[in-house]
Amino acid sequence: MSDVKISAADVKALREATGAGMMLCKNALVEAGGDFDAAADIVRTKTGRKANERAGDRTANEGLVHAYLHTPTPGMPAKVGVMLKLHCETDFVAKEESFKALAQDIAMHIAAAQPVAVSEDQVDEALKEKEANFARQQAKEEGKPEHIIEKIVEGRVNSLLKEQVLLNQPFVKDTSKTIEQLVTEASARTGEKIEIGGFARFAIGA
Repeated sequence: MSDVKISAADVKALREATGAGMMLCKNALVEAGGDFDAAADIVRTKTGRKANERAGDRTANEGLVHAYLHTPTPGMPAKVGVMLKLHCETDFVAKEESFKALAQDIAMHIAAAQPVAVSEDQVDEALKEKEANFARQQAKEEGKPEHIIEKIVEGRVNSLLKEQVLLNQPFVKDTSKTIEQLVTEASARTGEKIEIGGFARFAIGA
């Protein structure tokens, strides 16, 4: 391995693909015997150990826009479509099949679960207020005590956030984890910050 010649161009290419430091990229290429893909795996493994603690300091400016069409009957027109923007840090990860598969899974989930927002802070305040007012009025009509009513209202709004916020929803293909946990796991595997940048869901008849 020590006799393998590593060019500056190889080191630069690996650095651009992974966002890692020059020395780490060079050492990874030496360790991998010049194999670019293997070196990239080594870099991701080593940087992934600190991925969570460093994630807040990094930006995810790469990624892809993924389109999903749900066709309930083969050969018939699609009735539901989803456009998803999924961010990562490097185009190297954006090109990986596992990243594309993640985008497909999230888009399929959106088609089925119909979330209204990616995160809680994106939920329209008017929607939360409408839900709170409905719960408050219903509780009053049922004769609930005032101190109980506010707890009911709080529970109703929290339920709304859990059921209709994408990151909070249980993943339809594996309800033991939420979409947020699914993204976190992918981030740990790649050693990169991964974020859902936004989505749009379209449906015929909705």
